[in-house]
Amino acid sequence: MLTGENGILTQAQRAKEETEQAEKNEMSDLASMESLINEYQNNINIPQVTDENPGQLEKENDTTFVINSIEDLVFFAYDVTNGNNYSGKTVKLGTSLDFNSTKSYVDPLRTDYGKYGYNGELKTLLTTGEGFIPIGLNEGTIAEIEEKSFYGEFNGNSFSIYNLKIDKNKEIQNNFWVAGLFANNMGHINNLYIKNALVNVDVKGGVYLCTGILAARNKGTIDKCTTSGSLNASNLDYSFNSGGLVGANSGTITESFNLANVNGKYSIRDNRVGGISGINETNGIINNVYNIGNMKAEEFGEPNQEVDNLCSVGGVTAYNLGRVNKVYSTGNVTSINTNKTRINIGSGIGINKSEANNCYYLENTIFSSEIRTVISEVGEIKTSSEMKNNEFLNLLNNGESNWKKDVNNINNGYPILDYQ
Repeated sequence: MLTGENGILTQAQRAKEETEQAEKNEMSDLASMESLINEYQNNINIPQVTDENPGQLEKENDTTFVINSIEDLVFFAYDVTNGNNYSGKTVKLGTSLDFNSTKSYVDPLRTDYGKYGYNGELKTLLTTGEGFIPIGLNEGTIAEIEEKSFYGEFNGNSFSIYNLKIDKNKEIQNNFWVAGLFANNMGHINNLYIKNALVNVDVKGGVYLCTGILAARNKGTIDKCTTSGSLNASNLDYSFNSGGLVGANSGTITESFNLANVNGKYSIRDNRVGGISGINETNGIINNVYNIGNMKAEEFGEPNQEVDNLCSVGGVTAYNLGRVNKVYSTGNVTSINTNKTRINIGSGIGINKSEANNCYYLENTIFSSEIRTVISEVGEIKTSSEMKNNEFLNLLNNGESNWKKDVNNINNGYPILDYQ
């Protein structure tokens, strides 16, 4: 009566399991409905993933691996962080993925990803709280971070990653801390679109903070990539570099653009906020790119009285030590500061330390007039009608064909880059 096939205990256990399964099915149905609402409201069309081995990259051949689900992306991030740098290998997206959609998961309610850093239901943790854990090591010395970085080729296959969320409030000690989809790129990232990302980072202490939606730091190559959404960074105690695409660039960025808004809050020197990158370092090349996102730098807390606080903000890059070529920016650039802080602001580049030529900005551009703000007015003023005529287009091209007429009103009639 107690333990047989139809015994009381057996029936009770069976009833419990059926109840738990019914509850799980109900939660799954609710999550699916939320995903459908999200897709409808945001005009997103995500296919249901088909992945027989979630959490294990499909092997296309000896050197090519495919990401087919959110579970695969989570594993990939963990794998790089733990020392597999994929040098000489290609990793590519097999489909577009949406962190907010149940269709991008094989099982959005799974709770067995603790070893990857997700203790609880996977989709819930990726879309609330701290969100996604970056691809590659994101805290340590620069040498440690670069050692456990991505060195291969990441091919987005012209697919999109929607609703990436990283939300971190952390106190660090004597370390570098970086955050983005990729913590640090030493390889080649191409044909990847990151849409409607939300990156919030609030750090205290440490040595250096670097944030970017695509990658916090880039020492490799990024081409044909886009970012949209918002990035918000603050560091009460030390410096930071924040950019819509990357935080710091000492590699090459080409044929890419940013639509994300970037906001930085600072209270000490050497803080940079830029659309493509916070800083473009000595070996950095930014070529054939544009920015539409809005940039804002704001002082908060009590500024350090012992140093001459300095911040810079720019539509393309806040601080340029390298090469910037064939770029434009249409986003708003704003600073909010007091007489305790000196800030350099530019519609394109906040502070420029290299040669600049063939540069122009629109007549009646309104520059900040806050206390102790240095305006970066590199270039020649042109009227709107001058910028839209053929003579100006020829001036930009300078015998080449990098710029073309905006016949489809992509840039309100102003010249656009050839690949647009």
